Amino acid sequence: MKSWQTGLIRLWEKYKYFIAVILIGVVLLASSGLPEKESEQTETGSESVQEFDLAAFQQAIAESLSKIDGAGRVEVLLSLESGEESVYASDVNKSSQTSSDGSSTSESYQSAMSILSDGSYGESPVLIKSNYPTFRGAVVLCDGADSSAVRLEITQAVSALCGISSDRISISKMSQ
Repeated sequence: MKSWQTGLIRLWEKYKYFIAVILIGVVLLASSGLPEKESEQTETGSESVQEFDLAAFQQAIAESLSKIDGAGRVEVLLSLESGEESVYASDVNKSSQTSSDGSSTSESYQSAMSILSDGSYGESPVLIKSNYPTFRGAVVLCDGADSSAVRLEITQAVSALCGISSDRISISKMSQ
């Protein structure tokens, strides 16, 4: 072997871990700057927030209830106690003033919504949580409402799905 080859082999033996770490760092830096990955991250971030669709929920319940033995055709109508609510982060500043003689104090509050910028001139409020609607009651129309066993099963199912008590669920026979 030539002397320059043996010199390279000695350098490799001495600094092989250092060189490997540098190469891995360069590969990671080069792959993180790809625009495809950035667009995937923004898409998944926006998909995490879902809106509640009452009509689709009622339809899904009706389809499930129609599979109960003896229920037949089923229609469901739900009434809402409160709608969907989104809770956003905000900064609240409290200031208090005391009168010169110290006898009275007045307090004032100032609130500002926290905004998140995505870096490309897009801004959105910071969502802390979404509260789904709460239900007041349910009306179920079905072919099998004549049977007390079917009415009981439907009442239990709607109560479990919607979180409402059985006295707020009305089951009636569907007209032909």
